[in-house]
Amino acid sequence: MKVLCVEDNSTHSRMIDLMLAATGVEVNFVRNGEEAVEAYQEDEYDAILMDIQMPVKSGIEATREIRQIEEGFHLSHCPILLVTSHDDEDHINEGHAAGGDAILKKPFTSEGLLGALDRVLIGANRMGLHSVLNANHISLR
Repeated sequence: MKVLCVEDNSTHSRMIDLMLAATGVEVNFVRNGEEAVEAYQEDEYDAILMDIQMPVKSGIEATREIRQIEEGFHLSHCPILLVTSHDDEDHINEGHAAGGDAILKKPFTSEGLLGALDRVLIGANRMGLHSVLNANHISLR
């Protein structure tokens, strides 16, 4: 399984990397929405973790652009888990309207991240994270 993580904060990137390391998930990191769109066009991902607030191009703009690419080229839906520290309902609604599959609020635990990632994968009719872990005989407990 391969995940694209879009995060401009290096501390948050390291935390996410550590949280996913035990799962055997391959994670590629980029630092802004523009790099996210480029990475999406260059490689295939099972899911994208997208920070909403970033420099150059926001996560909302990048998500919207990825959805336009999928539609324009008739590509399968790549689940996007939007990550934010905001509780503002308008902010969350904007993320969903742009094409985000779910919102994960910061700060989050490993269990929160893995659970949210599992739900967006299953929601997009892909093999869930727990299925991948079981198939690889990996236990997170």
